[in-house]
Amino acid sequence: MKLKVFTKNDCPNCPPAKELAQKIENEGKIEVELFNTDEADGLAEAQFYAVLATPSLILCDKNEDEVEAWRGEVPTREEVYKKI
Repeated sequence: MKLKVFTKNDCPNCPPAKELAQKIENEGKIEVELFNTDEADGLAEAQFYAVLATPSLILCDKNEDEVEAWRGEVPTREEVYKKI
């Protein structure tokens, strides 16, 4: 499983998403990828997953297919782990 975290530089709600991503990454149970939608690569990935708001978190399987998504919100750690 992989957690893709989409943020934007001036997003006031994004710091909690970044903190959650760091905690989950440190625990090592799920791979975490951060994407900044202010950058071309981040924006392209966001478009692929239909991310229209930040922060958004997309949980993907090994084929990069979406399993669960939290668009425009930050789930709890427990909510993420329930889906793996």
